[in-house]
Amino acid sequence: MSKKNEIKKNIKFYKKEMKKWEFRILISLILIFLGISIFYFLYLKAYNWDIKNIEFVTLEYSKLSLLTPFLFGLGFSAKQFNYYKRQLDMYKLKYTEP
Repeated sequence: MSKKNEIKKNIKFYKKEMKKWEFRILISLILIFLGISIFYFLYLKAYNWDIKNIEFVTLEYSKLSLLTPFLFGLGFSAKQFNYYKRQLDMYKLKYTEP
């Protein structure tokens, strides 16, 4: 019986960790989206809000590299989430076995 209790405790732990990493993924996506939006709006303001005449030069895209830490954070969070998901599935399988 103690083995079942241990497995239940681990299932609760992995569910809690998955929620934490889901939240971090959401925050990273929001920050990346806001960063790209702000970048675009700054260019619109620089071109006096004339969408037809705006030109993005290849060198201008390098300014988006400021978002690189958020992209790495998103990748790491997704990797951690997938790890905890696999562990949770494993413990759920152990829990259902007789």
